Amino acid sequence: MRQHPPTDDRSPEQLVAAGLLRPHGDPTAHPNLGGSAVSYVSTALWAALAALAIAPTAAEATATALLRELAAQARDAALAPGNEGAPHDDLYETDPAHIGPHRRTVWFRRSWPRGPITAMFPP
Repeated sequence: MRQHPPTDDRSPEQLVAAGLLRPHGDPTAHPNLGGSAVSYVSTALWAALAALAIAPTAAEATATALLRELAAQARDAALAPGNEGAPHDDLYETDPAHIGPHRRTVWFRRSWPRGPITAMFPP
């Protein structure tokens, strides 16, 4: 990652109302995310993770477990080579993982300093 993510002036609640995000009810604090929980998940990422479930009834549990594993592998994007000037503790990223038919990176982004974390695919 060599750039800072684009900003969106809408609040997470507005993005939920627009159908772009969904609240994430798992309160698990993740050490690799500065001890924070994931508060929101993009609907695109959630759908891709849920689609990996063996049965439709397991979609919620599968997506939650996969998101926890991705968060456990995330690292502060400011530590990536070429991105040393970026702010710390506002964007975390994973190595590309097989999510569906493609290898995809996942971002865990804060809305503001010490604010809620949203999991998403990069734009």
